[in-house]
Amino acid sequence: MLHTVIVPGVGGSEFQHWQSWLQRELINCSRVQQKDWNHPVLTEWVEQLLATVQFIDQPIQIVAHSFGCLTSVAALAEHADLRKKVKHLTLVAPANPARFGEAGFARNSAYDYANYFHQLKIDVPTQLIISENDPWLHFDDAMRLAQAWQVKPVNLGQVGHINVASGFGPFPEIFDYILQEKQPQRIMPYRDRYSSFKFAI
Repeated sequence: MLHTVIVPGVGGSEFQHWQSWLQRELINCSRVQQKDWNHPVLTEWVEQLLATVQFIDQPIQIVAHSFGCLTSVAALAEHADLRKKVKHLTLVAPANPARFGEAGFARNSAYDYANYFHQLKIDVPTQLIISENDPWLHFDDAMRLAQAWQVKPVNLGQVGHINVASGFGPFPEIFDYILQEKQPQRIMPYRDRYSSFKFAI
């Protein structure tokens, strides 16, 4: 069975967030836990992602949001063993790498990660979902990242950062962009068996 690994961004994706909703919807799922959700040091976040997948012996798909997207792309680019395990990558509303650096946020760093992320290549099948008015990544910058990563983006329109603040709690449309679990056939409860039938009168 496919195993889904959820990679949140800064703040950790609260209970109402679509990533938390997705985790509750899936049967076979893990979630990366960071030591400090408000201190996004890329090397440390990559280590936590690697620790999460280390003992998973099933095919993996990664579903990432915001800085979690940058974490996932960097991990895949730098670790060949991870690339062998990951069958699909879904990136939702990536954060702008220019806003981050070696010490976390770019304002606290000697340099930012813009050049680093624009030279990375993604070697697994990828869906990139972006927004036209994302406060964390301008639309033009999102298109440049898509070009650098050689991924055709899916533009959801003016939907902000695709998070709770922009109205994304339950997000059933995400299933259009991820691989489906192979679930055992569910036996329909007796009371539901006839709800889909229309009887002639």
